[in-house]
Amino acid sequence: MKPSRIRSLLLTAALLTVSVPAFSAPPSLRTIADVWGGTSNGNIAQGCTTFAPIADLSAFFNGGGFQALGGNAACGFVGATSDQSAASGSLLDHLGLPPVPLDASGSTYAGAADVRASFGSLGVGTQSTLVGSSGGTSATVSTAASFFHDTLSASSALVAPAAAGFVRYVFSLDGSLSSSAVQAGSAGVQLSIQQNGGQVQGLATVSAQGGDLGFFSAIDSDRSTWALGAGSVSGAGVFGSTLHVPFFGDVDMPMVWGTPWELTAGLMALTNRSADASFMASAKLVDIQLFDAAHQRITDFSLSAASGTDYLHAAAVPEVPAAPAVPEPATWALMLLGFAAVAAVRRRAMSR
Repeated sequence: MKPSRIRSLLLTAALLTVSVPAFSAPPSLRTIADVWGGTSNGNIAQGCTTFAPIADLSAFFNGGGFQALGGNAACGFVGATSDQSAASGSLLDHLGLPPVPLDASGSTYAGAADVRASFGSLGVGTQSTLVGSSGGTSATVSTAASFFHDTLSASSALVAPAAAGFVRYVFSLDGSLSSSAVQAGSAGVQLSIQQNGGQVQGLATVSAQGGDLGFFSAIDSDRSTWALGAGSVSGAGVFGSTLHVPFFGDVDMPMVWGTPWELTAGLMALTNRSADASFMASAKLVDIQLFDAAHQRITDFSLSAASGTDYLHAAAVPEVPAAPAVPEPATWALMLLGFAAVAAVRRRAMSR
């Protein structure tokens, strides 16, 4: 079977494995700032030695935020969580925590979280400062997360209404991380998207662990624009949501021409012990690229957003570098059915 035919079947299988349900959630913005310090009172029965991330952040980023099972304040921790939302405009928030005692020896923790959200643009920043040492039941965490949710619809004279297609989101990202080797600090930033309430797709991860080489990973990006140092990362890049699947080609997210679909984008920063994350300028949706069912690029189209945002002219659109990358495990799971369909077709062709 010709590679082009296999590629076409793979793209078709990807469409079939992802339904496009009708959603009705209105456009929205959301920011979460979460800063806590101190040491647990040690009450096991009350749940003061068991911790978990904030549920919403765990679902979208696999972590983030600080929660004691028995309640943060009830268990002796000091700090606050701010959760804001709006239907339009923009959101901006800041939480600061002055030095909080961690023990009787003078150890303290101070933290801060800054966050902003508008349609198509997200920013986060966190700072953590540990003096002395922290124990296993101490809180030394600052988290900031921002989201925008919108409903999009596209049409083109070149594509029939209700025809299957694909969409590619192009983001720019810039900022820096630093972490203390002495205090074993850690810092991380994640950018993720979700379409039609389906699987969350991690687009980029930047992290720095005190003393170790910084880390950067993205589905589709030129890593050479990021400087990785000992406990630090800094740089800027532009990348899309395309998966580069070996031997099969590019795979983008499915959409239907003339049918509304929903997009949620989220950006989160987290620092622990002594570290800094500065991505307030940061994640911007700079382009939305559309394709027909054969994965041919359609450049003549109109795009509407329920929020009224003009995503196609929100920023100058730089070229997306072609950088093949290995999909994350969760993304591979989404593609397994598509691969299985292609393999079945190949087996039938070989048996004839």
